[in-house]
Formats: sequence, C-alpha cells, structure tokens
Amino acid sequence: MNNPRFFELELAELKRSLAGMGDLVEQALTIATGAILAPRVESREEARAVEERLDALDSTIEERCQRVIALQSPMARDLRLLIAALRITADLEQMGDLAESVSKRAAFIARHRLVPNPPELSELCIAVRTSVHRGLESLSSPDPGLVKEVEENEDRSDVLTKRCYEGIQKLMAADPSLIREYTHLLRAVSHLEHIADIALSVSEESSYIHRGTLIRHHHDEPQK
Repeated sequence: MNNPRFFELELAELKRSLAGMGDLVEQALTIATGAILAPRVESREEARAVEERLDALDSTIEERCQRVIALQSPMARDLRLLIAALRITADLEQMGDLAESVSKRAAFIARHRLVPNPPELSELCIAVRTSVHRGLESLSSPDPGLVKEVEENEDRSDVLTKRCYEGIQKLMAADPSLIREYTHLLRAVSHLEHIADIALSVSEESSYIHRGTLIRHHHDEPQK
C-alpha cells in the first residue's frame, strides 16, 4: 500500500546510506593510497575493516530499494534514484574491493623489500581520490560540470597510469631481484586506474538521477 510519509522517510534514509557508503569508499581509498606510497603492514587490516562495513551497507541499500519499489510504486525522479542507487552501490562496493586490494599489495611490499615508486604515482593517487570525491559529490548536485571534471580527471589518470607502468618496468629491468614487489606495485596501479574508471560511471549516474539522461555506457569499458 502506498504511504507517502513512509516513502519520504525511506528515500531520506536511502540518501543517507548512499552518503555513508561514499564516505567509507573515500576512507578505504585514503588508506590504500597512503599505503602504496609508504607501505605499511597494518594497512591491509585497516582496509578490510572498512570493506566489511561497506559490504553491510551494500546489502542494506539493496534491500531498501527493492522494498520501496515493490511497495510504493515510485515514479519519475524517485524511481530513477532507486534504480541508480542499485547500480551505484555495486560500483561503490567494487571500489572498496579494489582499494582493499591496493592495501593488501602495499602490505606485501612492506613485509618484504621496499621499492622506489615511479614519480607519477603520487600524482595518480591524487587524481584518483579527486575523481572519487567529485563523482560522489555529483550525486547530490545537478551541476553537469562535476561529471565533466570527473571525466577529465579520469583521462589524466589514464595518462599517469601509463607513465607509472613505464617507470615500474624500467625499475624492474634495473633490479630483477625485486620482481615480486614490483609486480604487486603494477597491480596496485592498475587497481587505482580502475577506481577512476568506476568513479566516472558513478558520476554519470547523476545525469540519470537529475535529468533522466543515461550516459553510463557512452565511454569505453575498462579492461579486466
């Protein structure tokens, strides 16, 4: 049965949960980028604790969306918000997984031998964190400029990732005894690039929420 008051409360709680999930993703990414720049063994457990909270929120949001759609028959923008929320939570959960993996690889390096980072890695970390922050911000703002900013940052992340790959490959050639550590560093860089890709998809959901325009698939899918 349709209950306007219940519906309003559910939507308000959904928005709070999405914001909370976004905050957790940023926490996980802060841990991950800090750890890969200055590897710490503790980073893996710190990231895992955040990821567990993300998983719990993911399930809560999915259940709430399904319940509201089934019981309240939402229309127009409210329906778009609920549909988008299901996709956004999957994206946020994936970003959390990737951030945890970056922390895990940083912990491996910390337990073995520290290796020099390519000079572009610090800039890549900043670009990825900015993409995620702006992507989350766009969900509550109709400003299309935010989506454009995330897109430009994602392009910048691609360039920096390529430079990091080239730098790490040169370092590997110079000291093959560190091949395991550099392999983990390469994978961490790949995960950071993928997080920037997902941040763009999240920002594109804002166009669907605010304007009903679905642009999510108008760019190349990231390679697995």
